[in-house]
Amino acid sequence: MNGDIRMVLHGGRATVTGRRSDTGLYDFALATYDEGDAFDQSAARGFIEIYGLAAKQAAARAERLNG
Repeated sequence: MNGDIRMVLHGGRATVTGRRSDTGLYDFALATYDEGDAFDQSAARGFIEIYGLAAKQAAARAERLNG
């Protein structure tokens, strides 16, 4: 790991207020939903379907068992 961070120390708490690294993986264009962003938002639909499948199956099972 390399880079710099800015922190605020207050009342026994450390809060990161900024970070920078020349080799970091963070890309603002992938983390935002503004116009001109780099992330193809249509890809999220498939992820949501897969991620929610277990909850959907559990709800269907509960409905079958509880009438």
